[in-house]
Amino acid sequence: MPSAVDPGHGVPQVATALDLLKESLDYARTVKSTSSIEPALNKSDFESLLTRLFSVFTSESASQASDKARQYAVVETAARDLFSNLIASTTIDSPEFVHVWNLFDILSILSDNEQCDPALLFWLVEELLDSQTIEGCRVVFDFLESRRERITANHFQPKKLVILRACNELLRRLSRAEDAAFCGRVFIFMFQSFPLHDRSSVNLRGEYHVENVTTYEDAPVSSGQDVPDKMEVDTEAESDKANDERSANKAVSFDAKNKPTSETPIDMDALYPVFWSLQHSFSQPLTLFDDAQFAKFKKGMESTLAAFETVDKLQKTTKTSEESKMFPQKRKSPEAAEERDGSNYNPKYLTSRDLFELEISDLYFRRHILIQALIIIEFLLSLTPQSKAKLANIKQPNKAVVYGEQVLGDEEAKWTRAMKERITTYLQAGPDGYFFFRIVDSVLSRDKGWVYWKAESCPPIERPRVSPAEYSEAMAGARRLATNKKLRPTPMGSLSLDFLKEGDGSAALERLKDPARWKLPDLQTFKDKIAGDDLDMDFATTEKDKSELLESKASKTWRALRIARRSRLAAFDRIEDWQNVEAIFQEQPDSEGEVEKDDCPVGGRPEDERPIIVSGPRGVGKSTLTNMLLERQKGVFEKVIQHTTRSPEEDEVDGQDYHFVDSKTFNAIIDGDYFLEFGSRDGFDYGTSRKSAEALVESGKIPLIILDREGCEMVKANGYSARFVFISSPNPGEIESRLRKAGDLAEDKIQGAMENALADIEQLKNDAHFYDAIIMNDDLDQAYERLEKFIYGALAKTNGVDQSSAPPDEDVAMKEVASEEAKPSTETSNSAPAEQQPS
Repeated sequence: MPSAVDPGHGVPQVATALDLLKESLDYARTVKSTSSIEPALNKSDFESLLTRLFSVFTSESASQASDKARQYAVVETAARDLFSNLIASTTIDSPEFVHVWNLFDILSILSDNEQCDPALLFWLVEELLDSQTIEGCRVVFDFLESRRERITANHFQPKKLVILRACNELLRRLSRAEDAAFCGRVFIFMFQSFPLHDRSSVNLRGEYHVENVTTYEDAPVSSGQDVPDKMEVDTEAESDKANDERSANKAVSFDAKNKPTSETPIDMDALYPVFWSLQHSFSQPLTLFDDAQFAKFKKGMESTLAAFETVDKLQKTTKTSEESKMFPQKRKSPEAAEERDGSNYNPKYLTSRDLFELEISDLYFRRHILIQALIIIEFLLSLTPQSKAKLANIKQPNKAVVYGEQVLGDEEAKWTRAMKERITTYLQAGPDGYFFFRIVDSVLSRDKGWVYWKAESCPPIERPRVSPAEYSEAMAGARRLATNKKLRPTPMGSLSLDFLKEGDGSAALERLKDPARWKLPDLQTFKDKIAGDDLDMDFATTEKDKSELLESKASKTWRALRIARRSRLAAFDRIEDWQNVEAIFQEQPDSEGEVEKDDCPVGGRPEDERPIIVSGPRGVGKSTLTNMLLERQKGVFEKVIQHTTRSPEEDEVDGQDYHFVDSKTFNAIIDGDYFLEFGSRDGFDYGTSRKSAEALVESGKIPLIILDREGCEMVKANGYSARFVFISSPNPGEIESRLRKAGDLAEDKIQGAMENALADIEQLKNDAHFYDAIIMNDDLDQAYERLEKFIYGALAKTNGVDQSSAPPDEDVAMKEVASEEAKPSTETSNSAPAEQQPS
């Protein structure tokens, strides 16, 4: 049925403009044959439209032609009529909907040409968003994102409020939980559209979103009350069975029976309301100005962080070897195994009591909570007298965000800084913790700059362009600074080349070839010069003379070290003070890393120079045997020192017993793939550096590494080429006897060591091919002899398995075979443990 309303609204110019727009849409289909959003229409294609539309208004009187508002109203009325008919007759997923995209492009061209209101396009986009479903709004935003630079480049001032209103209305419709990715697109569109200094998108009044309330259950339901909607949970038997099959750190059990004896069980019912009450302070930080609320916040933060630290310790101590096999090198996040997309990611918190324990066991959940806490802590630290002193010089401060009357007391400030330090340490200690915290800290640091800018009432941040006169003056000043200095006739430290000016060219060339001009000075010459500086320094009477002599000695020492690095790099390890480099002047062995033939039963180094990895239960004698090997075969082997996050004990030396590092450094080494293996023991991290082992190989030494079973598995999983030796004991009781005799272990540590020893024995039964040699340590001297013979190839065919129970002639035969084939076998062992050999 035809419309009863005149499409021209009784205004001839409206009807003419409407006809021109329809004609332009028909022409657009010839220019753009596709039905998609891309490509955009160009101004050059519609020069005829711009000319004819201009003529519509120039035909009127002069006063009407100069009335810009009338022209804008006419074009707007025609465009709205055409737009209404288009969206009423086509759906957004229809190919014919391309007419709407083309209309938007035409209006953008008219806007840039100042022939329609600049905000007209966004008024129609706002109406289109209101008329579409969420899926339709996604398509509309595809258009906006594809045209963002074009439609916001010109006349942005009248457009920005419409853009802000349309985006905010759309965000109110979207669910932050189900449409998180779409919300991000809307925010990014606004951030990219609005200039950084624009105040229209700034919360100048410092208002908080107080409607965002986190609701949670007040108190646990007692056993006598009805439970209407109780979640189904596994029974105790089912849970125990599931825990046997699954990895221990997928979910943490807080039962006392599964908890280390040194820890107290976490009362989840008591922690639940304390934990969720923090959300009130997170969403409304101004409530912390009240002393009672601040005390409640302190209690909640301390309880929450203590619970997080306990959960983290539990997860470290319950980590199984199977998980180490799954992630042999890097600590990977769950996203690496299962990708997350917008359909299953939910940023909203689930506050059910039944889910609380599982949420607490999730590292990412804990990190999100602590990021919220850091934001509030930074807000509190901005109220200290020191921080407020920085704002005192602002001429016109924004009183809404300065909070001039509120000052954080000394005790509260001390607690806040201590809590920030605890949170920082916790975030850095987790997997990829150093890099994760670095990102968080960068965001918070930049946010401080924005807060200060808002406190200054958002002054313009654009700098005026440099004028040509200022540029010329700056260039002239730079030129004067660069050319005013007088150059030296001979550069410092250079030898004179004046002899090249002499007439006899051949004689000058011979002088140029003089070795004294190009050859490095002898290292021993610096020894006398440094000794002379030391002697002169003893007789120096003034501080100026001592300073000059010290500078001269430092120059000679540096040059001596540069020369010594070519041939005496190993001597650098013995230098403890740069002022005493006597070690580099001492005579070095002719062949560093080699030993005399008489010192080794088979002469010098073994033919198989792969690293030796020694494993075995705690207390079986690994360290004793390796120390004997290092002592009797000096210069051939060297032990690889492990890294650890624990503190050194009284008799331990950094660099000799362990490399003692903090968690930040340890995690940085892990993330750089510089560990052959790593793991946790007694709440501390231990790792073997790949670079340390490679450095020993480069220096001519054979690395000697002591690892447990899990460490060996990780090294093999990383593809590291080495020979694996297992030190065994006649029976587990012998190991327990040695541990108790040592007297430096508690009972629980002894029991843990025995459990690991039984696990090692069980692994040998299941996989006897894992180790290249199995050495029975029933007698220390005989065990060392077996170890040495395996390393030097005497028992290559049997991979070092104890043959003490074999008949004498068989043993002799094996030695004869080994002597004929001196090269050690590189294949894995086919032998069983010594106690399983047939007699």
